[in-house]
Amino acid sequence: MLGSVSLSESRDKWSWGIDEGGEFTVSNVKKLLREDRDIHREHVMNWESWVPLKVNLHMWRAEMDRVPTRLELVRRRINIPDVSCVLCNTDPESSMHTFTGCGFTYGVWSFVEKWCRLDPIIAFDVKDLLLLPDSVRGPKWAKKIIRGIIMTSCWAVWRARNDKAFEGVIPKVNEVFATIKSLSFLWLRSRSKFKTIQWKDWMVFPLYML
Repeated sequence: MLGSVSLSESRDKWSWGIDEGGEFTVSNVKKLLREDRDIHREHVMNWESWVPLKVNLHMWRAEMDRVPTRLELVRRRINIPDVSCVLCNTDPESSMHTFTGCGFTYGVWSFVEKWCRLDPIIAFDVKDLLLLPDSVRGPKWAKKIIRGIIMTSCWAVWRARNDKAFEGVIPKVNEVFATIKSLSFLWLRSRSKFKTIQWKDWMVFPLYML
């Protein structure tokens, strides 16, 4: 290492190698971070206002594969003896598997697609789920409601996963689906303009008011 070093009589100084002038500035650091984000992260998620922030954050992390699944924990060098999915005990547990490839989750999506009168949900990763509302016909709020229901579904699946992993509660597809319907109803009625939606009608079809 020292063989390539040449000494001189000039005074030592720090130089910022990224900038041509060698000067460090905070604005240049911010610019680099923005460029790195734009190049390496192609997000498709749209944040939904009528869904709580914690659910939006969970979906955002799921898209980036940052939800603490067993495979993700192993990547963080946490000793996990068994990386199989908590819900189905077959494939390794990743975000992609938990929310799109798991047999238990497939049952949940089957209920959701019938309730929302959607085409069969075919998703190979989380991004496919986030793009589903784009194919929904109708006004803007139809897409917003379906997007929120998809986020709520992933949130409910993850809660069921944690209940089984940490408390030994055996989840049931119909109970998770009931949680999705009730949470999305309460959140939409309290956090949107649809203050007068009725539970009996919501139970049949969540877009009935449009």
